[in-house]
Amino acid sequence: MTVTPDALAELAALIRSRRTSMLVDKERSVPRELVEQLCELAQWAPNHKRTWPWRFALAEGDGRARLGEVIATAMEARGDEPEKVAKARTKYLRTPAVLIVGSAEGDSELRTAENRDAVAAGVQNALLGATAAGLAGYWGSCPKGANNVVAELCGFEAGTFVAAIIYLGWATETVAAPERPPVVLRLVD
Repeated sequence: MTVTPDALAELAALIRSRRTSMLVDKERSVPRELVEQLCELAQWAPNHKRTWPWRFALAEGDGRARLGEVIATAMEARGDEPEKVAKARTKYLRTPAVLIVGSAEGDSELRTAENRDAVAAGVQNALLGATAAGLAGYWGSCPKGANNVVAELCGFEAGTFVAAIIYLGWATETVAAPERPPVVLRLVD
């Protein structure tokens, strides 16, 4: 494929239009086939040594409540404030679909770090795909102390790092773009 100026302009427009948002239609489900397409886009991110570290799980329906419950239980065991624990029980119900993305542990500290970088790049691919499809998305992180129980709930291997909990739903509103600082490009002589 030859990249044309039009293709670059279209990509730039897509990137600039992606927003973090949970302004969604809470009643309209997100087709699993679409979520699978987003996962497939994620796997096109650069990946050192072809370790294929992406792990995916989808929580929808009652699965969202189960996700909230295992997280709340882990937070409670850590001694988190009761208000935060109570919020965790219901917060994953805010969108019709929640995509959990894990990063497989590597065979060394360096490979584990490279895997996480690949998974983060993949999450951006998935979020861009969601935007292109008309979905709103919100990249959340796994609460402290809940990584292992979330990974287990999702059926991920031991040692998997939960890199993203992505809320997905059909966008109902457009979110304004925040101002960005100018790029500073330093030259190395």
